[in-house]
Amino acid sequence: MAAWSSEVGDGLFARRLLGVPVLIYRLPDGEVVACRDMCPHRFAPLSMGRKTETGVQCPYHGLHFDRTGRCDHNPTGKGHIPAGTHLRMFRIVERHRILWIWMGDAGRADESLIPDLSLVPEEGGAHDNIGNYLHVKANCLLEIDNLMDLSHVNFIHEGTLGNESMRSAEVKVTEPDGKVRAELWMPGTTGGFGPMTGQPCDQWMNMVWMAPGSMILEFGAVPPGAEPVQDPYCYAFHIVTPETDRTTHFFFGSSGTFDETEAAKAQFIREAQIRAFLTEDNPMIEAVDERMDGADFWSMRPAILTNDKAAIRVRRKLEKMCREEEAARRAEAGRVSASEPATQ
Repeated sequence: MAAWSSEVGDGLFARRLLGVPVLIYRLPDGEVVACRDMCPHRFAPLSMGRKTETGVQCPYHGLHFDRTGRCDHNPTGKGHIPAGTHLRMFRIVERHRILWIWMGDAGRADESLIPDLSLVPEEGGAHDNIGNYLHVKANCLLEIDNLMDLSHVNFIHEGTLGNESMRSAEVKVTEPDGKVRAELWMPGTTGGFGPMTGQPCDQWMNMVWMAPGSMILEFGAVPPGAEPVQDPYCYAFHIVTPETDRTTHFFFGSSGTFDETEAAKAQFIREAQIRAFLTEDNPMIEAVDERMDGADFWSMRPAILTNDKAAIRVRRKLEKMCREEEAARRAEAGRVSASEPATQ
């Protein structure tokens, strides 16, 4: 994920993704363009420049680049456009009120790999809590670890999401369709929010991970002893994108089965989610990253607890994806090298 759609308006929007400075802007016809935020002439940030009807103009010497990244105007030197003035472009797709970006070879971009976040609500609904963002000073895998670890809720979030039944509850982990799903069943509790607020109930909390960094948290509640139904009353969305090896973009929001008469409940959930991440999760994750000081997770020989299963499975899947991508890259480099004529 590069940004929420709402973040990219009439101006130029800059964000570092996977260590690369990226410029994103929207043309008058609605098309969204993403390119490296650096002019190939003297490496000026294009985000300091000016958006035009057809592209972007560099602030340093006025070179203009169209939506394809081609330099189509040089106001100096009799208009000569030398070779090597094409911008590095990135494939970007707008879906579910989100801008998804492919940072690799555009020819390998596959829109079918975009996570299904169709549960993101339409804009302007009774519970339209979409568009939240936090900058986290920690490795993105620590953020994913935290989200997939439901057992921490009763401690870090004591007084907000936590309850006594979580202490003895065991997380059930499955892997449906390549995802990782962590399920936590909490019988004999009191509803904190939703349709059973303040009432005795059995609650559940499930987190579903979709590669590489999208997670949906489901909340549900039924009367004590009733069978759980596949109809959660609230969904919370969490998406992480690395900025660098030690910093992360964290996007989050929520939706729920609330009507206009339940605006207070929706507002409570919105405020609770923001407070939980800003004052509870985020300080702990950043403190862990500071203690690790850039060391490899496995090299530190972490103790593994029973309820770490979901987070560990996600780490293993991501590691496997990285190995496969690196193998494909090397194979492609080998094919290109083999096809080049030998020099004498």
